[in-house]
Amino acid sequence: MRNFFYKIIILISSIMLSQSLELDFGWHNPQGSFDKYNNPGTSFRATYSNIGTKDHIKYDLSFQYLSFMSNTWTENTSYPMTVTHSEQSWGILYGPRIMSPTRNASIRPYFGFKGGVFLFSETMKYEWQNELDGWDLACLFFEVLDDDDDFDCLDQDNSFRNTLDSKFYLGAIFEIGANMKINNNIGLDYGIQYNIIPNLRAIDTDYSQNSDNQSLQVTQIARSINADYVTFYFGLYFNLNKNGVK
Repeated sequence: MRNFFYKIIILISSIMLSQSLELDFGWHNPQGSFDKYNNPGTSFRATYSNIGTKDHIKYDLSFQYLSFMSNTWTENTSYPMTVTHSEQSWGILYGPRIMSPTRNASIRPYFGFKGGVFLFSETMKYEWQNELDGWDLACLFFEVLDDDDDFDCLDQDNSFRNTLDSKFYLGAIFEIGANMKINNNIGLDYGIQYNIIPNLRAIDTDYSQNSDNQSLQVTQIARSINADYVTFYFGLYFNLNKNGVK
């Protein structure tokens, strides 16, 4: 338990004392056929960085979001309801990054390796209009069906979310990228990430198309390190260090 609190303190300190912040959007591709979480989609990445004892070594606390699918439709009933079926993954990771030693260069390449935990989930979200004749009938319906004693119509915002699947995985990310300096406070960030999740096993990794006939870009590096997802990202970095060190 003591080690757990030490880790929490380290993570909080990393955020509060961070030297830079990177915010990126991108596109990810699965590198095999999985039972679920099998579709290419958008991604988001936020990374807080601290400089270590050497200027070219940083320690990153990263948050990653992958969207695999999100389908929305309206149920044709006398009481219309919008339904959204989605699959997604959230990750939190920590690890070192090696930067180019030349701090004054316009472009500073980097590579890094982070370990952490991923949460994969499949959800159904139901949304409906406001009260009908003073009664929120849709909410009352879900309150009757839901097994959770904490579900209360009085606390809901005209929506109900049902988690169909939720799993935690330990994993890692290997990334290669670069920072392009615009000025001392801001610049561009771009690169590629390889998600490595040992317990997320693909049914087949020797194919080039998924069920929607969308091409899957299986790179040689991804095969070599047994990566499950490859993400291309592009965004901005912000220098949070008042001394101008990046």
